[in-house]
Amino acid sequence: MSADWRAQAACVGEDPELFFPVVEEGPLCEDQIAAAKAVCGRCPVRDACLQWSTTHIHVGIAGGLTAEERRAARAESLAPRPGRIRQPSPREDIRAAGLALLKRGESNQDVAVRCGVTDRTVERWRAAISA
Repeated sequence: MSADWRAQAACVGEDPELFFPVVEEGPLCEDQIAAAKAVCGRCPVRDACLQWSTTHIHVGIAGGLTAEERRAARAESLAPRPGRIRQPSPREDIRAAGLALLKRGESNQDVAVRCGVTDRTVERWRAAISA
């Protein structure tokens, strides 16, 4: 897949208005949504589009979902569930590694370089250890 997945999207060459219904409800809206979703349904980069559109496109149809459907899917993915183990974010992983390096006696500058953060961030981490 190319670095710019959008060039491979099925919607390239389609009328962009298709993905932004002119009315908000009723049969005309439903028909337009169905037509847009049909294009998305045959798209080879639909997953990439959906992932990107969840945070970048707040209206219209993208990734095969309406804006409301994307918001609901995002909320569902973030909602805590019984038995679900929350995975730490990359940011939390970096912080944990930085704290471990500081506890081992590494200098602030070395920790900043190794973790790819600013000196100020390392100072905050060191203050958290002292607290």
